Amino acid sequence: MRKTLGLVIKKQNYGETDRIITIFSPDLGKKRIIAKAIRRPTSKLAGHLDTFMLSQLMLTDNEDLPRVTSAILAEPFEDIRNQLTLTERAFAITKVIERVILEDVSQRAIFQITLDAMARLNDNQPWPAVWTYFLSELANELGLGPGDFLCRQCHQKLIGGGYWHVEDRQFVCGTCLGEVIHGIFLEENSIKLLQLLRKNSFMSIAKIQLPAFCAAQVEELFLREITQWFNKPWSSYSALNSRGGL
Repeated sequence: MRKTLGLVIKKQNYGETDRIITIFSPDLGKKRIIAKAIRRPTSKLAGHLDTFMLSQLMLTDNEDLPRVTSAILAEPFEDIRNQLTLTERAFAITKVIERVILEDVSQRAIFQITLDAMARLNDNQPWPAVWTYFLSELANELGLGPGDFLCRQCHQKLIGGGYWHVEDRQFVCGTCLGEVIHGIFLEENSIKLLQLLRKNSFMSIAKIQLPAFCAAQVEELFLREITQWFNKPWSSYSALNSRGGL
């Protein structure tokens, strides 16, 4: 038997009364587990293993599909589960996690980043701040955040905006651009936002009224870096628009 915290990020019915649940655990990373008879009206597990619930779990030692023997609810994230807009935003967070986290690999730092984002979302903190700060912390933890803010050509600080070169993962200023590249255009304020995200606490970011175009440009940069690095790109990079806007 083993004990672990688990954030429920996905569930699917299995057989007549069982359910296969995907959790994010600080010890196990992403893990599929099975909850026997959880769909029966008398199940004691049902109130502890709904989507976005955080529970302390006791699992069997099966490597492929451990069975849940007990669950104690640690954090229900009630506001997230009771408000459609917050639910959709929580799905945006867990969708990223599901793509990049491996099974049976401890990910304590990323687990904490995810819980912090869920707690802020549950507390109705500004969504652009919650989302961009989460993506920034995740990218930095994965080693994918921008290393510096200098043009790769002239090595000068970016003034008046620039491009993020997707293939080389470096900035290019407008003067040195020369030709059209596979890159993401960033306004001057978007680059400033990237710098703020790297240096400041969440509460500092939450106090700023983030311009919609800046948040969207920063979001695209981080999502492209995170998902393409793991060879799992998306067709659209705009959770800010699709999850309730700004």
